Amino acid sequence: MQHQTHARLSPCAFSWSGQYQRRRAAQARFGRIFDLPIAKRARDVAAACVADGDRVLEVGAADRGLARYLRRAAAGVLYESLDIDPHHEHDYRSLSEPTGPYDGIVALEVIEHLDLAEIPLWLARLAELLRPGGWLVLSTPNTYYPPDFLRDVTHRTPLCYDELAGLITAVGLEVVCIQRVYNDPLHRKLLRRYAFGWLFRLIGIDYARQIVLVARLPAATPAQPQCQQAA
Repeated sequence: MQHQTHARLSPCAFSWSGQYQRRRAAQARFGRIFDLPIAKRARDVAAACVADGDRVLEVGAADRGLARYLRRAAAGVLYESLDIDPHHEHDYRSLSEPTGPYDGIVALEVIEHLDLAEIPLWLARLAELLRPGGWLVLSTPNTYYPPDFLRDVTHRTPLCYDELAGLITAVGLEVVCIQRVYNDPLHRKLLRRYAFGWLFRLIGIDYARQIVLVARLPAATPAQPQCQQAA
């Protein structure tokens, strides 16, 4: 099964014309970037997906700080981490090491560090590690807020929300929701979201720095993950 998926999504076999159609479908479903709802933090979205006893893999786990948020949200979470950073202890150093299946996978601010040709295979591997009905949470810089992508020299691939959704569906996952991530002090929030919201829409630049996407692997009777929307 693993080798079949990788062969189907090899750089030579991946259909970029198909990707264009999937991107258009995402645009039709979710609307413009400014139509996407707001979440305060990507980790809040992940915490809203986790259920009691879930086995969760975090890819790009850094200091493993997400574990405590997931364990506050649900009892008995079995958390495992993967990261190449040698300064922290992790369960895995390579995506070839975990065996799965996982109830959930979280990868926050990781995918933009990959080359475009690597991304379909990377996503296919994440899909392989999920159990049927399992959920995936990804975040990445919002291309409508260019400074967040451009400030980091290790960023390789900017991914607009519809492009990301198209790549996700190509590996057999279903997109549940996409949100913009924005959390500022109240006075800035009032100015940016309400007083000057019309101006951001007019010039096509967003104030939300990230996008976060929730997807799931289809199952006969899946439990739907929930999106956490900011007030």
